[in-house]
Amino acid sequence: MRNFMLSALVAIFAVSAAFAQSGEDALKNASKSYSKYSSSNDVMELQSAVDNISVALEDSQVQSDYEAYLEAGNIYAAAVNEYVKQRSISAGETVEPMVAGAASKAAEAYMKAYNLSEKRRGQKDALEGLENLQANISNEGIYAIQDQKYADSYKAFNTSVSVHDFLTENDGDSAMEGNDEKLNEERYYAALSAVLAEDFAAAEPLFISLYESNYDDASIYDGLFKVYSGKDDMETAGKYLQEGREKYPDNTQLLFSEINYYLAEGRLDELTDKLQQAIDAEPENVSLYATLGQVYEQLYNKQRETNPESATEYFEKAKTNYEKGLEVAPEEASLIYSLGALYFNRAAKMTEQLVELSNDLSKEGQAKYEALEAEINSEFDQAFPYFQKAEQTDPSNRNTLIALKEIFARRDDFEASSEMKARLDRLENGETIETSYFEGQ
Repeated sequence: MRNFMLSALVAIFAVSAAFAQSGEDALKNASKSYSKYSSSNDVMELQSAVDNISVALEDSQVQSDYEAYLEAGNIYAAAVNEYVKQRSISAGETVEPMVAGAASKAAEAYMKAYNLSEKRRGQKDALEGLENLQANISNEGIYAIQDQKYADSYKAFNTSVSVHDFLTENDGDSAMEGNDEKLNEERYYAALSAVLAEDFAAAEPLFISLYESNYDDASIYDGLFKVYSGKDDMETAGKYLQEGREKYPDNTQLLFSEINYYLAEGRLDELTDKLQQAIDAEPENVSLYATLGQVYEQLYNKQRETNPESATEYFEKAKTNYEKGLEVAPEEASLIYSLGALYFNRAAKMTEQLVELSNDLSKEGQAKYEALEAEINSEFDQAFPYFQKAEQTDPSNRNTLIALKEIFARRDDFEASSEMKARLDRLENGETIETSYFEGQ
């Protein structure tokens, strides 16, 4: 037992000693592999270089060596170059990089090498590395946006701007020197990526910088609106949105953002004109008809008790917009359901009056009760074909099944009502209903 323990301790000591040297060893191995890759173009050697350099840079002794960072920059630059080549010939197939964010890692390594080097030659090599890397930093950002990896695209485009600034400050030759349009484009994509990643703190200074430089693009105002909306500062968000709408009145993205702003603020009366403008701009956009119909439906509900005449007008406008949406997309289940719900909800509200009339047992009271009941049944009857078609389009829609269950019960069709309840129970149990109750009808 003592011999075993002694052997184990010797083994642990040996492993520990190996790890103590791993940084220097990893750096040597990375350099060897990179050299082999440079002469043979063997990507397996490059992968080995990438793996080893990441280990090497964790060592405190290596971290003080500018040449190690130059080597790291060269290795990561080669890795991103291979990635760009593979993406360009991938024909849409998934391509995984050797290391995530290789271009940004290369840039950071070169800038670190420059700052550590006390030799002009080392600084010159670092600047050349950065100059050769610039195009692939942008490529890395573009690919990340395409892959919807927005934190990665923000990192790449922000690094692109930082590299330009670094080269300019240190007498390097930036590819974006004198090209403010390209530089601002990189800033914009960095800011956009940050918004898409919901990193509003990172996006804010970038958009503000573009705004203050009078960058002529409506997207700046939309970006600022999204930043401050994301920070729940609706006053500032509204200020930039209004300024953008005044400057770019025909921009549809700002118009859609304005619609969302009015929706969030509950400014329904003002919203109808904005939505109509959007429909005029995009008449095939079904969601706009649905949204405008919903707005008119909300206005109808607000006016129903205080201003019946206006309420009726809003009801008809809601119905008209839902129907116009169906002209564009006849099988759109949400619009079909909305039309059914419009009648159903009006009927359901009328039943409250029916309860009140049930207390009046006079002949006149009973006559009123019967007349209102007939009107309510008529409303439910008008709702029914829409719910029937909605169920045929989407048999698993819970709200449709609830409405049908109620209508069947009112018609004393308890068998059909029970079937709707059974289907609802199946949904509650996690099932998906594939076959319509009305199939073949």
